[in-house]
Amino acid sequence: MKTLKEKYGEWALITGASAGIGEAFARYLARAGLDVILVARRKERLEALASHLMQEHRVQALSVPLDLTDAHFMETLAEGVRDREVGMLINNAGYGSTGRFVERDLQWEADMVRLNCWAPTVLTHHYLPPMVERRKGAIIFVGSVVGHKPTPFMTTYSATKAFNLFMGEGLWYELRKYHIDALALSPGTTDTEFHQTANMSRGPLVATPERVVRTAMKALGRRPSVVDGRINSVLAFAHRLVPRRAAVALAGGII
Repeated sequence: MKTLKEKYGEWALITGASAGIGEAFARYLARAGLDVILVARRKERLEALASHLMQEHRVQALSVPLDLTDAHFMETLAEGVRDREVGMLINNAGYGSTGRFVERDLQWEADMVRLNCWAPTVLTHHYLPPMVERRKGAIIFVGSVVGHKPTPFMTTYSATKAFNLFMGEGLWYELRKYHIDALALSPGTTDTEFHQTANMSRGPLVATPERVVRTAMKALGRRPSVVDGRINSVLAFAHRLVPRRAAVALAGGII
């Protein structure tokens, strides 16, 4: 069986790598022998993680502190990455919000769309052509279980995660002929800093980031999308069994 490096390439680029699911991806892939490019805003945490991965797994680890909502982020990232061959792209960076849309801060909501949707589009469009030329590679879009249905009081966030879901599934079909694997990953409540940022409670069922990553890696190359956890899978698809109006109203009553 091929190793991940043989199957996809030498380097994996992970956004939102300083904590949570992004950090778990970085640790998993470094343990599997891939060199990693860590992208996030927090320089000290990135550098500490890069140092640990290099010492623990004897891989190369490059940290690129970067705000992906910046209009010119791709220029800065390309300068840092240079000619390194990115064989895996993990579009993980993102944040959310809760509350009535009309009362939300516009800049916060607009930057959420830029980070959750615009940034992964730019990144994918930049790193995909070399993958197509090499006829190998992998791209993962980290979405959310709420991206499977409109979710009142998380309206912007659920809309951005529907975008991630559709991007992953659509590219899964487009890229198969180039031997490139694409996947949309939909976690539920996970033990990360996300809920603190979005001002949300975690609820009783909380997955570890490590479990979410294992779910993704088991599904990569086998299916266009995956939901982490059985209960989350039920929640993601149960809305198909009732009229859409009822599904939206039910989601609004839960939040």
